[in-house]
Amino acid sequence: MALSLLAASLLVAEPSRADPPRLGEGEPPAKAEGKLDVDVEALLRVGDVARTQGRWEQAEEAYYLAYKLGAGGRARCEWGMALLALRRHVDAAMAIDRCLKDPGAGTAAQRRRYTDGLERARREVGQIDFALSHPGALMTIGGEVRSRDASTSGYTYVEPGTHTIKATLPGFLDAEQTVQVEKGKAIKVALRFVEEPKEAPAPARASTRPATPKKAVAKPPLAPPAQPAPPGPFDGMAGAQRLCGIGVTALGLTGGLVASVLAAQYAEEAERRAARLLRNNGNSRSICAFPSPENALACAEINDLYDAHEVGRDVATGFFIGAGVVAAATIGSFIFYGIERRRPPVRVAPMIAGDRAGVSVNGVW
Repeated sequence: MALSLLAASLLVAEPSRADPPRLGEGEPPAKAEGKLDVDVEALLRVGDVARTQGRWEQAEEAYYLAYKLGAGGRARCEWGMALLALRRHVDAAMAIDRCLKDPGAGTAAQRRRYTDGLERARREVGQIDFALSHPGALMTIGGEVRSRDASTSGYTYVEPGTHTIKATLPGFLDAEQTVQVEKGKAIKVALRFVEEPKEAPAPARASTRPATPKKAVAKPPLAPPAQPAPPGPFDGMAGAQRLCGIGVTALGLTGGLVASVLAAQYAEEAERRAARLLRNNGNSRSICAFPSPENALACAEINDLYDAHEVGRDVATGFFIGAGVVAAATIGSFIFYGIERRRPPVRVAPMIAGDRAGVSVNGVW
């Protein structure tokens, strides 16, 4: 009977709350607005009895009032456990998480029960780990204030789904980001503040005095602009082509010489082997036309050497022809460059004298 009367007095002391306010980031518990003649220990006993009997609404109410009246960390943890039983997972996670930061909140067995409750609540909610470029901002999630003086880093819990995180700081543009949070998972959000643009100075007022016409003054003729130095034979794209032509010519001559040397060596080796074969077979010139089985291998090698000689000769001829063509083109390019240098350039210069203006063109084209 006494417990019923005390519970009734609690409901009179503070009206019932459909949704208690969520705690901010590290904010201390609010003080009671007036001095209530209620025993905090009695409130905790009412909450314990209601929790044991499974009446979680009454337990949540009693623990919340005890916490608001300064009962300490255990009341906050028990309030969070009651919220967890009522499936208000976000409020439960925030309350138990803050409570466990107090080392004196509950006994060892109670703290193990609170830690287990926090893990169960975390599995049903999402976690946002935020980082701010400047401290002291007002941070809201979905329009709900989570901190009025947020530090540069921290975390909070939200329902799974899409959330818009906004941070406001005087002198800076609002930092805002929309994220998708999954149940049981954490997501990192970084918000960087950008200073508000400073107002441009007001334009100077235009003078109202009438402009006096200026007398026309004859300007001396402008000196013709200095002509750039003519390009050298190896400047620009034409110079690169000439250098390339010289390199290709040298490469072609080198390749032709190498191929010629190899062809001569193949021919010399073929002649040497053929002479030895003739000496061993009575100087018969037709020995490789119809070779016997014992001479077939030697005749095949001699024929391969003659074929290699012809291939090397043809390759050397190709190299020499290519080098000659490229060399002719390169020499022609140098000749054309010499003609261009001797040709006088065309010069164009503006001419201004008094109220007359014109263009002077000198040269041959």
